[in-house]
Amino acid sequence: MFLESVQNVFKMKLKLILISFFISCMVFSQTSGVVINLEGDPIENVSVYIADQDIITYTNYLGQFSFSNTIPENSFFEFKKYGYSTKLHKHTGGKINITLQKLHVELDEVGIVEQSNKLGDSKVLSIETKSLKNNFITSSSLVESINKLPGINTIGSGLGIQKIVIRGLSGLRVVSYLNGMKVNNQQWANDHGIGFTDLGLSEVELIKGASSLMYGGEAVGGLVFFKDSPFIESKIPSGYIATKFDNSHFMFGNQFGFKWSINNFFINLYGQYDLAADYRMPNNTYLFNSRFRNKGLKFSIAKRTDNTQSIFRYQNNVDEVGVPAHAHGDLSEIDINDLSSSELILPDDYEATRPTQFISNHLFTLENTIFNNQSKYTFFLGHFINHLQEYEKWTVPGFDIKTNNSIARFNLKKFKDNFTFNVGSSFEYLDNKNSEATDTLTPDANSKDIGFYSILDFINNGVGFNLGVRFDHKNVESNDVNFENSYSSFSSSAGFFIEKNNHISRLTYSSSFRSPHFSELFSYGLHHGTMRFEIGNLDLKNEKSHQFDFKHQWSSQHFAFVVNPFFQYINNFISINPTNDFYNNTYRIYNYEQFKDVILYGFEANIHYHPHVLHNLHFEQSYSFLNARNLDQDVYLTLTPANKIKSSINLDLKQYSILKISNISLYHMFVFNQNNVSLYESPSDSYNLLNFELVFNPFKNMTIVSGIKNILNKEYVPHLSRIKEVGAGVPEPGRSFNISVKYDF
Repeated sequence: MFLESVQNVFKMKLKLILISFFISCMVFSQTSGVVINLEGDPIENVSVYIADQDIITYTNYLGQFSFSNTIPENSFFEFKKYGYSTKLHKHTGGKINITLQKLHVELDEVGIVEQSNKLGDSKVLSIETKSLKNNFITSSSLVESINKLPGINTIGSGLGIQKIVIRGLSGLRVVSYLNGMKVNNQQWANDHGIGFTDLGLSEVELIKGASSLMYGGEAVGGLVFFKDSPFIESKIPSGYIATKFDNSHFMFGNQFGFKWSINNFFINLYGQYDLAADYRMPNNTYLFNSRFRNKGLKFSIAKRTDNTQSIFRYQNNVDEVGVPAHAHGDLSEIDINDLSSSELILPDDYEATRPTQFISNHLFTLENTIFNNQSKYTFFLGHFINHLQEYEKWTVPGFDIKTNNSIARFNLKKFKDNFTFNVGSSFEYLDNKNSEATDTLTPDANSKDIGFYSILDFINNGVGFNLGVRFDHKNVESNDVNFENSYSSFSSSAGFFIEKNNHISRLTYSSSFRSPHFSELFSYGLHHGTMRFEIGNLDLKNEKSHQFDFKHQWSSQHFAFVVNPFFQYINNFISINPTNDFYNNTYRIYNYEQFKDVILYGFEANIHYHPHVLHNLHFEQSYSFLNARNLDQDVYLTLTPANKIKSSINLDLKQYSILKISNISLYHMFVFNQNNVSLYESPSDSYNLLNFELVFNPFKNMTIVSGIKNILNKEYVPHLSRIKEVGAGVPEPGRSFNISVKYDF
């Protein structure tokens, strides 16, 4: 036994010596390394990602990787490959030797893991991550994919209009960032979608609650941070082409991507075109005007030296989105048959009709970074243009609004032993202008927001903490209504974690504020997309939120679980509430009001199990339970999502050659009935959804995904559906099949 152990150690050292020899021969590389497994064998095709510089490369068949520049010390390298534990390495200079352990159970999306995040350290903050690498071919939409995470829901109708809900909060309380730029696309209304697609995205980071001080204190409900696919260190151009078909909307979609780098110059280029008709409901009729069309283009360029990097990004999305189930009068008296058709007439049913939203979004960002071994200076400039035209008539728009949002941000990141210190400031200017239209819901207005923050992180030997504070001052002005007011407040966060014997526990506290938005202050008019007359309130004050979040994780080779209870208290909660009055005897009038005390509490849990006898079989299940109450009136909060249980079975067949099938999955979601409703809100029934998916790899670099959604053809109306109150409720799509093809080169 002793001799055998000595031989194994000798073999492992010999492998390392041979691999190190090959690395030493690569004289062109200034930062290089090797990745091996516990037996000392090299691991091929491990992604090596430098988070600070947004650059990725992959190990070769000898487990080697290299970067053409010297990477500064204290940079974080993330090593990731499916089937192995993710490892985060803090660079201290010299060559890098990494050992990855085989992993049977993965909790990367919801667990407390070693992972690089733009929003902070996931061990001391409540950050969850989801890969979007192949989202175009594996999901019907970007929001649908994120919806699989516990505690996440969607408001919308079909695939054309969807937006994210985090623990029962949405709209202005959930702030979206795209590559560091805040997305302001009329997100205050439920008939406006997220504003972009999964084009070129690699990952989304999500904070449930208000723990993100670096990106503003107004994310009372949470913050969603979308990240582009990183630049690749390779002189050989790479990319992909992909196409898909989904017969629920008779939707065709196409994407392409291209990456290239030479002499520390990097470029990424992407394009997309989607076309969808009205979706088919379970009774085989089609919901009129649920059609949509999307065109997208984005590119990123970067230039890097040993100590500097500049990244410029541009993105344009042009959408034509039909507004389905649009009706006048008492919505409860509407006959759904009057809103549907018995057949599709193609190509006519791809064309825009009325009412329709015409949306154009432009995003520009410039990020300059200066590195040294102990510090990182980041200067960020961003500009986002949203132009929304909403037509109910054919000639003149009902709304014609252009929003310009500009952000300047500076951050200094300092490393000292086991401490990381961030200090920075930001300035944001938001301008809302109306053009000639039949209606004006919100007047011309602008806001200026300046903020300062400081964050301290400490991690050492399985123990860590986070402390942070932020101050914001916002000025809101509108000459149209002779209004000017300022809103100021502090936000803070504190977190502590401990790791011992495969157990990891984290407790966080966060406080944040949200100042009133233009729509909440100034609205006065008919909002056709929501079929109501809205009246703002000039006396609204800051919302103030306090949240406690506890997460505990335990994992072994074959079983893992996460439990995550939380409690949130919101003071001066801004809400839009129905009245008994009607505009033109047709549209119900809604007023913006504030409730002094609102609480939201619940818990989320995840389990992951795979049997020892069949390592390729994985069972996963998540639970989301939420209760939300308005203590002022002792009633439930409007639009509280129903509780859910989400389950999946995955059979990984990548190492086999069974009909070229690489993965088989079955997904089930049980949604409880929701009887905890407020005034003028109807309850919702429980329902089951069952989806099936097959993934093929018939040829090298080609992936085919085929699936069936809503296998049981269940007729269901989600509690958060924006057209739930129309008639008896307008159902979501019925049974449908989809097929996608992607070729990587």
